[in-house]
Amino acid sequence: MNRAADRYLYAVQILKERYPCVRSVDVAHYLGISKPSVSAFIRQMREEGLMETEADGNLLLTEEGRQRVMQLGTRIEFFCQLLRDAGVRPELALKDAISFSWKMSEESFEAFHTMARNQTDHLL
Repeated sequence: MNRAADRYLYAVQILKERYPCVRSVDVAHYLGISKPSVSAFIRQMREEGLMETEADGNLLLTEEGRQRVMQLGTRIEFFCQLLRDAGVRPELALKDAISFSWKMSEESFEAFHTMARNQTDHLL
């Protein structure tokens, strides 16, 4: 699965924190995209074992899906903190951190994270 699909997993998690029942139409509305696009990704995520759909259409993340969301959350928080430390407004920092997290490969994130950690170590 590509990084773009993480947007859908993250959206389901955010909506689950707000509402007891989340359906594909809710995800489409939240992300501002068409329901058919969401349905295709949800089908793919079910096939990959990241999500389940209950009989009433309620979407549930599997344990593997929740792990992916946790990894994404770590990336988002990392970038958000860097941007806030650089003086970016908190709302914009979060928006940009989410964008970076969805688009950046794991290899690039790890390299960036290591570089930032090494620079921090030199400051101490």
